[in-house]
Amino acid sequence: MTIIISHPIRVGWLLLACWTSASQAAELTLRQSLTAAEGYSAELSANRHQVNALQNMADSAMQLPDPKLKFGIENVPVQGGNAQRFTREGMTMGRIGIMQDYVSGTKRQRKADTLRAEASQTDAGSATIRARLQQQTAQAWLALALSRQTLRDAVALVTESEHQIATQRASVAGGGTPASGVLDARLTLLSMLDRISEARRDVTVAQVRLTQLTGLSATDTAGAMPRFERLPADSEVLRQAIRQHPEVLQASREADVAKARSAQSEVAAIPDVGVEVYYGKRADDYEDLAGVMFTVDLPLFRSQRQDKDYAADVSRSMEANDRLTLLIRDHQAQLDTLLAQYQAAQAQWQRQQGQVVPLQQQRVTLLLAQYRSGKSDLSAVLEARRALLDSRLRGGNAARELAQIWAAIRYLTPQESMQ
Repeated sequence: MTIIISHPIRVGWLLLACWTSASQAAELTLRQSLTAAEGYSAELSANRHQVNALQNMADSAMQLPDPKLKFGIENVPVQGGNAQRFTREGMTMGRIGIMQDYVSGTKRQRKADTLRAEASQTDAGSATIRARLQQQTAQAWLALALSRQTLRDAVALVTESEHQIATQRASVAGGGTPASGVLDARLTLLSMLDRISEARRDVTVAQVRLTQLTGLSATDTAGAMPRFERLPADSEVLRQAIRQHPEVLQASREADVAKARSAQSEVAAIPDVGVEVYYGKRADDYEDLAGVMFTVDLPLFRSQRQDKDYAADVSRSMEANDRLTLLIRDHQAQLDTLLAQYQAAQAQWQRQQGQVVPLQQQRVTLLLAQYRSGKSDLSAVLEARRALLDSRLRGGNAARELAQIWAAIRYLTPQESMQ
């Protein structure tokens, strides 16, 4: 399909909108990323449509079935002198009528209640989708922000080393420095460049993931970094909030659905009634006829049919309650696991940031001072810088791991006001 926009002002506005969208998509704050992910999610949209469908079905379930038009010919002779004649036999009659089935209001109400319970369960599923989406988006955003920061530090370190190698190379050309020192320095620099390539890979992977979730071409992050170095809430508060976890709420709605179905099957034995009003046209020599017919269900074997279905639905209701209890226990264990992982990652990150990296930086500073005073060579300085680069990369990895666990804990439940 081809869309042609002929008006020049419309074209200008379209180009301006595309340029604005592209410029805004270059850098995303965490709030923008979370909002864009929710708007871009097809899963959330499908969930909303499913809820709407169930609610419409519940409204429809309260209505009586459509009336039926019945017409035809009765008592047509098939033997004798009047065979296949429609007007000679007095019993032959053209018949037309209206039939309406009347379903108990209680049965219709129970069916509608079941559908509304299913709609509530599906709607609770949207909270599960939102929580998972916010968690994944926050993790991708944090991974991009931290990877960018690590890459900038690494590039600055390697750039400084390249300048010193260029100076050393000029000294070799002048005969002041052995060529072997430059070769060792270049090998060390190549090893550092490999680390740069890995850091760029991490940035690209994070960009792709964030674009996949938000639908925007995110190249960098903007805004303040959340305080992932501490828990979003006290551990006891997090444990008490387990019953508000969206998956637990959804399982609770599932138990409600099972209860509603058992209530529906409980009244299944109430008979439906059909009423038919008809008019019969006979031959001219005979009187026309009219009548009323009733049909009523006869649940003669209730103990073998309706009662069995009701018992089965009651058992399913009890099963749903047991599954809810099991899910709460599972989430308690998952939260304890996340808290243990967070504490371990936090300790590792603090050691890297507070001890290892500063010590490596001091070592570089010391060797650089010795190199400038002629007491050390460039290879030792670059080796120390490579060790510093490795430490910073390990610190960056520790920070990303800590941030990933923080986001998993922070968005256990969907957040309305994102930070």
